[in-house]
Order: sequence, then C-alpha cells, then structure tokens
Amino acid sequence: MEGSGSAEAIKNFRKPGRDASSWMFYVMILLVISLPLSEFGMSVAQFLLLGFWIFEGADYTKSESVSRVIFHNLKRKFLMVVINPVLLIFIAVYFFHALGLLYSTDLEYGLKDLRVKLPLLTFPVMIATSSPLNSKRMNVVLLFFALSVFTGSLISTVVYLTGNLGDPREMSIFISHIRFSLFVAFSIYILIGFVRFNSFMSRTYNIIFLGMALWLFIFLLILKSSTGLIITVILFMTIVSLSALNNKSLMIPGTLIILLILAGFWLYVRDIYKDLVIAEPITLSNHMERTSRGNLYQHDTINYGIENGRYVGSYLAIEEMRESWNKRSAIDYDGLDRKGQHLSYTLIRYLHSKGLNKDADGVNKLSDKEITQIENGVTSSSYLNELSPRSYFEQLLMGFLAYTKDNNPNASSFMQRIEYWKTSIYLIKQEPIAGYGTGDVKNAFERAYIDTHSNLLPEFRHRSHNQFFAITVALGLIGLAVFMLALFYPPLRLWKFNNYYYLVFFLVAILSFLTEDTLETQPGATFFGFFSALFLFGITREADINAPVFANND
Repeated sequence: MEGSGSAEAIKNFRKPGRDASSWMFYVMILLVISLPLSEFGMSVAQFLLLGFWIFEGADYTKSESVSRVIFHNLKRKFLMVVINPVLLIFIAVYFFHALGLLYSTDLEYGLKDLRVKLPLLTFPVMIATSSPLNSKRMNVVLLFFALSVFTGSLISTVVYLTGNLGDPREMSIFISHIRFSLFVAFSIYILIGFVRFNSFMSRTYNIIFLGMALWLFIFLLILKSSTGLIITVILFMTIVSLSALNNKSLMIPGTLIILLILAGFWLYVRDIYKDLVIAEPITLSNHMERTSRGNLYQHDTINYGIENGRYVGSYLAIEEMRESWNKRSAIDYDGLDRKGQHLSYTLIRYLHSKGLNKDADGVNKLSDKEITQIENGVTSSSYLNELSPRSYFEQLLMGFLAYTKDNNPNASSFMQRIEYWKTSIYLIKQEPIAGYGTGDVKNAFERAYIDTHSNLLPEFRHRSHNQFFAITVALGLIGLAVFMLALFYPPLRLWKFNNYYYLVFFLVAILSFLTEDTLETQPGATFFGFFSALFLFGITREADINAPVFANND
C-alpha cells in the first residue's frame, strides 16, 4: 500500500505543467543564472537536474512499485545512450580521462580532474535521454543566461567604481575574469540573435536587447579582457562573412568591413609599437635642468625603456621622489608593491604615464586614489581610467620586447603563455602516444620547467593554457584525436553548424581553447558541457530551423 501511495504521488507530480521535464527546464534556468554568478548554485543545479532526470519519462501507469518504475526508466535511458553513437563519441573524452588514471601516480589530482570534468559526461547523458526543449524554451534558457551575465557585469562595474583595484580584471568577483569574458562574448551574440530572429516578437524588446549587447561590449573594454574582445571581434567578422555568403549583395560591403577592421587594427598596434621603440630626443633648457627644489635631474635612457614615445627614465630626481613618497604611503619607496614589483619602478612608470616629472612635485600631484593604485601595482594611469584597449596592447608589446631582448616572459601574460606552450610541446615530445596520465599533468609541468631551465618565476609556472595541449599532455595524441572527433563529428553529423546559437557557442569555445585551459575549471567545464549538450541533443528540430545561419531564400 505504501508503494502504491508513493507511485500515486509521483504520478500526480507529473501532471501537465508540473512534470519532471518541466522541472528539468526550470533547473536549467537556475543553472544558467548560476554560471556567471555562483559556483555553489552551479553545483546545486546539477544535483537537482540529476534528481529530476531519474524520474523524467518514467511510466507510472503500470501497477509496479516506484523502485521498479525508476529501475525500468533508468534502464531505458541507458539503452538510449548505448544506441546513440554520436552521444557515445561525445562522452568518450571523459572516459579517456578516466582511463588516464590507470597510468597516473597522483590519483588525488586525477580524481579531482575527473570531478571538475564531470559535466562533460552528466549533461550530455541527462539531456540526450530527456525530452528536448522547443524553440520557445530554448530562447528562455538563453535569455536568463544573458540576463545573469548582464547582472554580473553591472555588479562588477560597481566594484570597479567603488573599490581600489590593482587591475580592472579584479572586478570579476564571482568567477575568473577570463571565464566571465567568454560568457559576456557569448551573451552579446545571444542578444543579437534575439533581434535578428525577432525571437520575442517585440520592437521594444529588440531595442532593449541591442542596448544590453552594446553595454556588454563596453564592459569588455572596461574589463580589458583580451580574450573576450578578440573573440567578440572574430565572431563579428565570421557573422559578416557568413551573411555575405548567404546574400551576394552583401559580399562587397562585408569584405570591405572586414578589411577595414584588419587595417585599422594593424595601424593601431603599429602606432603603439612605434611609441615603445622610438623616443623623442630629450631637449633640455635652462629652466628644466633642475627641480623646483634646485636638484639636478637625471636622464636614464637605458634602464627604464620607452613608453608613449618618450624615455621613461627622463627627468628623474630619485631622492626627492623617495622622500615625498614615504610621506604619503605606508609602503616604502625601496620596497615592493602588492604585485611583487619594485615600487620605485611602478611609481616612475605611473608618473611618466601622466606626463609628470619624477620628482617631489610629481608625487605631490598624485591623488590619494592614485597613491593606492600605485601601491596595488598599477603602472599607468590609463590602465584604470580608459575604455581604450591601448593599455593592454602596450603591456603585450612591452612583454614581447622584454621576451625577445632578455628572454624574460614574466612581464606579460601572453609571453607567459608562450612558455606554457613551449613546455607543453617539450612534454608531448617525451610522451607522444598516451601522455602522462590524467593525474600526473601538474607534476610533469613542474619537472619540465626545471629540466628546460625556464625563466618563468615560480608563481607563474602553470599548465598549458591551451586546451588542445592540455589534452595531449595528459592523454597523448590518441586522446587528442578522440577530443577532436568529439568536437567536430557530433555537430557535423547532426547538422548543427547551421544553428546560429550553436555556431556562436562553438566558436567561443574553440577560440577559448587556443589560449585557455577552459575545461580544467568548474565554470569552464560546466559552460561547455551544458551548452554543448543543449544544442546537440536537447532541442527540437523546430528550434534549429528557427535560428538558421543560412536562411532559405527560395
């Protein structure tokens, strides 16, 4: 009788509007809201989704106990997995990581890696064996994701405006700024897609969506996220190119737009590069030989380099700077800033960026907020106060010059990535077939940095920062082949590249794989696992048809 009562309760639970399929849809909304805002929410949503998935699709009309109904339902879902070769290929990546434990010595690290990558298994299985979402529900899930990212951008901006940050990227307080920038780039094109396909059938909504997309792009400039900005621009050029292919009348305008973007980018970077390698000559006049306190200026054209087309070491009065700085800051002039850099160097570069002489007067002209910024390691006033990405390219090119001149990769995150990639290639050459195993990747990198006498500082010695290299180091060329097959075969087999939202998501993911270990973090693995599963296995054919990359013009 008790079993019968439980079955009746669950049967009532599955009434229209309250069935497990609908609850799975609501949990998906919770998941996408949590993705940019809460790792705890992500975990809770995954457990809830698993719980509802167990009941979803079960037949409670038979006179069987609840346990047997659930058993038969899970058996049916298991068979759905087994007979779905596309799904099996997609989830094979996770199983190869599990096999990688067999020849790993650090099982603790390997098990942690499997836990992080669990969304690559659970989401595809749960979504592929459940009722798919129609176009309307898919749009709602995407809308809540974009709204959550938009909310996160507003919160981050408040943090930026009210906090004393050493780096604009510190404003991303919920998850890594790199992961958040991926979410922002994807959200921009989700919102553009809503307008393009008139998904919500309202001019007012379309105006709001375009305004949100514009703000998110501005936010990327504030965040100074190179990854997010580059992905956004590449997606724009891709969409323009595809639109031109689909409509011959757009071919010439589309080509011109892309050429103008590339030419403008080249001229912009070339101008910045010239300002870093070519300096105006220092012209001295009688009234500029000494400071206002009567001390002679020094002019060091060797040790401090060139920025903004001028020698950073011009007009130096070090004793004056030291005395004035130590009166205004608790961090000693001869000490280190909060980034571990020599504070004196940070101060000199900051004064130079403001066009101030490096003397007592220059230090005294700094505001209290600027003093805090310098203490936090900010070397240029433009790094926090400009929407222009110029400061990022300055840092990138300065890092490049330091790397090519002194073999010092520590000055730029991009140059550090080159060291990560070189080290990855070194490791792959040592174990090309099966790699080092899922659990031994971290130890392999630590040994490789020592073996190759890398100039990377210990705090910068990380893993691949390239998902393809990360897979190959762990699982060898065999694992890379499986990974590539899992990436490209399912969408090609299911004709998903003509779905606008999937194509945008796929490009965001692939481009992030080139410079990041996207799948090595919980938010990254959850983002990729969920949206891959949703677009590949979790939406109806009608949802694909309503969001085409190439529209049928017949």
